[in-house]
Amino acid sequence: MPAPVRGFPDRFPVRHDGRRPWRYRVAAGFTRLCLRLLFVHRLDLAGAKGLPAEGPLLIASNHISNWDPLIIGSFFPGTLFAMAKRGLFRPPPVAWLLAGCNCFPVERGTADRRALRISLDLLRDRRCLLLFVEGHRSRGRGMGPAGAGAGFLVRHTQVPALPVAIWGTEQVLRRTGGPLPRRGHIRVRFGRPVTVSGRSDQEIADAIAAEVAALLPPRHRGLHGRPSGPGTASAATPATPRRRPSRRSPGR
Repeated sequence: MPAPVRGFPDRFPVRHDGRRPWRYRVAAGFTRLCLRLLFVHRLDLAGAKGLPAEGPLLIASNHISNWDPLIIGSFFPGTLFAMAKRGLFRPPPVAWLLAGCNCFPVERGTADRRALRISLDLLRDRRCLLLFVEGHRSRGRGMGPAGAGAGFLVRHTQVPALPVAIWGTEQVLRRTGGPLPRRGHIRVRFGRPVTVSGRSDQEIADAIAAEVAALLPPRHRGLHGRPSGPGTASAATPATPRRRPSRRSPGR
């Protein structure tokens, strides 16, 4: 198990009432303001209305830019939690800030038991967890193979998955040498929760990735733009909303 991260709190999450910590509210509000000022009519969000603001829910997305988690977390109607690679939690003040934005570290390329335990605990506590189905940022054309992590979490918690697609960030928010982003559009598409089944973690993850790819333009679908083969046993069906005790809306 990786050593604890300096600056990351012993108790996580920071708040246990379903509301956003103040660091989360400040970061999300600042992000929304900046994007709306910079892009005006070039920021296109679709499908956010009517989404469940509470879990349990696994929000599954593609990943093409370092800005993706910040944008999805800022515009999602509820309170999100997210894994982030361990290297981002340095120095300790950054670890403190990220913890207050509901992010927790994961050691990529290893079986990080602490990150898995936090993920399972969050979903079992009826929270919303953001996960990138490929397990890393895609640098090629379109989505790459799905990691089995999403399938593992769904199989062990039986929570529905909410597919989300984002594109445009890889072009307009990359470094240009100047203070302003490139011209272009940022587009985010929220799907609807689905219940996914399969014979293995990988099959479940592939089915979730296919739901994400279906929200993307064909050029961004990559490996998941092809029809499933005859041997595929995984399936995704619309999720039935679960009854849950009412909570206060997350603060913004």
